[in-house]
Amino acid sequence: MQITIPDVSETLCRLMAVESTFDGTTQPIRQWVLEHRTKIKENRGLIENGSSANDILVLNMFLRDLLVRAIKGEMGSRVYEELLAKIKTKADLIETNYREALRNANYRWGVDNGSKVISDVVHHVQSVLQWNWSAYIERAENEKENNYQSDPILGIKNISFKLRDLALSNFSPHYAAFDLHVTRVLTRLGWLNYGFPFLGSTDLEMGNNPGNDKNYLFLHRLFVLLSEMTQGEYTPVDLDRILWHLGKSICGARSRCGACPVAAGCPTGKYRTTND
Repeated sequence: MQITIPDVSETLCRLMAVESTFDGTTQPIRQWVLEHRTKIKENRGLIENGSSANDILVLNMFLRDLLVRAIKGEMGSRVYEELLAKIKTKADLIETNYREALRNANYRWGVDNGSKVISDVVHHVQSVLQWNWSAYIERAENEKENNYQSDPILGIKNISFKLRDLALSNFSPHYAAFDLHVTRVLTRLGWLNYGFPFLGSTDLEMGNNPGNDKNYLFLHRLFVLLSEMTQGEYTPVDLDRILWHLGKSICGARSRCGACPVAAGCPTGKYRTTND
């Protein structure tokens, strides 16, 4: 069977109308994408309008995502709510508050582990970044192609590319935290094949396992390329949101190709249609 890889822009455009449900709300993927774009704009406004209060709001968003390890569903929201309740000003940045917030949220990874991450991140933000969130985001965007591998935050124990990118995705359209929902769809569409030109790099390894650092860096570079192939109409974060919602609604572990608007051009969809 001859395999044709579907066009990126055309495929994304057709997927925008797919209905997806998340957190009790059902709406087209287009709306989920627009909402995240708006959220990034709002969060960048906090950085651009720098103040002590905004510094803390940005920090709490970073901490929420850097603590995601061993958190699922509503537990992540509970941790964030407790952080907001306990860390309202820079004077609140003390370990007793970190530990109480994590205890109140029943943090699944453990108060000791979570508190150590918070303490290390706060020390870095105060001593190294000196609360200059704007410079940090600017450097991340300048080094987006290599996934900002020089970021000192990555040197903090238990902070991975994925968690750091999840935090950055609130402020930059160039970073996304890939998971299996996304990489499963990416593989079925055949879009991994667009990454063959990267294989000369020693930092990357072609694959779809976001838990493997070299695969993860490959996926990040691939999403930058896919975004460029749409002439910037869709950012890497847009791509992540679209594929995540498609994976959650239609293209899950048991794909429903008959309900997918791009099945006719998708290698997996064509194979399923031919062989079912």
